[in-house]
Amino acid sequence: MPLPKIIQKLKLSRYSLLLVVIIFFIFLEILIISPRTLEKPTEDQLEYEKLKAMAESTKKNAVEQKMLGVHYVENSTNQKGWELFASEASGTTDSQWVLKIVKVQFFTNDNASFTVNGDVGEVDGTSKDMLVRGHVSTTSSNGYTFKTDSLRYVAHFKQMTSSDAVEMTGPPDSKGGGFKLNGVGLLVDVQKNKMTILDRVEAEKMIDAKKFTLTSLTAEFSNKNQEALFSGQVKMRLGPTFVEAPNAFFVYSKQTKALQKITLYKGVKMIEGDRQASCDELEFDLETDKMTLRGQPKVQQGDDEITGQEIVFLDGGKKVKINKVDIKGTKK
Repeated sequence: MPLPKIIQKLKLSRYSLLLVVIIFFIFLEILIISPRTLEKPTEDQLEYEKLKAMAESTKKNAVEQKMLGVHYVENSTNQKGWELFASEASGTTDSQWVLKIVKVQFFTNDNASFTVNGDVGEVDGTSKDMLVRGHVSTTSSNGYTFKTDSLRYVAHFKQMTSSDAVEMTGPPDSKGGGFKLNGVGLLVDVQKNKMTILDRVEAEKMIDAKKFTLTSLTAEFSNKNQEALFSGQVKMRLGPTFVEAPNAFFVYSKQTKALQKITLYKGVKMIEGDRQASCDELEFDLETDKMTLRGQPKVQQGDDEITGQEIVFLDGGKKVKINKVDIKGTKK
């Protein structure tokens, strides 16, 4: 064989051998150093990785969930505490739940209830505390409706609170629509069946063709009885009559739901045209159009002054009835 061909064959064998060695080392590296790239993960491995990730998560024992058409009932001491509905819910089983288009009904021991509706809700899975935001409407079972931007429920105290501006509409009665009331701050005590406007109360309504307005510091309404209490710097006007007192107590008819009596007490001052009066207690009976002054009542009109044990104005003030009368006056 000629020498050049022998040399060419030897070179070819050397390159082939080098190529084989390179391929061998590449295979060895893949096999030993990075075997996982060649193996497809088994179901057991995938489950292990999932559990490992959950264990390393800061939300212990929590599993992310998302549900549509949610309905949940919370029971407390073998009684239904509240019942929740939402169009959608997402969150974790031991942490915060976020709800969309939420409705919650809170129950009391005597089966009265409060219903809360809002755009978005948040529920703590552990404490059962709740926050509802966006066009929040809270309605009592006897017809009061309170509108706020947000409302927070504290499960331990069974109370709902809001520091927002409040718009309240009272239940309609046989004579027309209910009270329209504005204020700031709301407290709903589910156990006591009480709803309280906490500050800057302003109310208005038409009563027997007379414009009624009232301002006070606070207003408390019952979800059990047909009653309301206005407290703190009460100023009330009914037609031509203006009254100031520390407190005003409202009682409604159980049959017609209409406002029946208003009692102002603990130091009352009244102005009606050129007539001024003061007493410890003043009662308006709206059904009989009667006004009664009790507790050291005194009425002044011009130079005349009337005092007695009890002074009663009938027919809208056109007639006066006095018990143990004492009339003082100056003749001109």
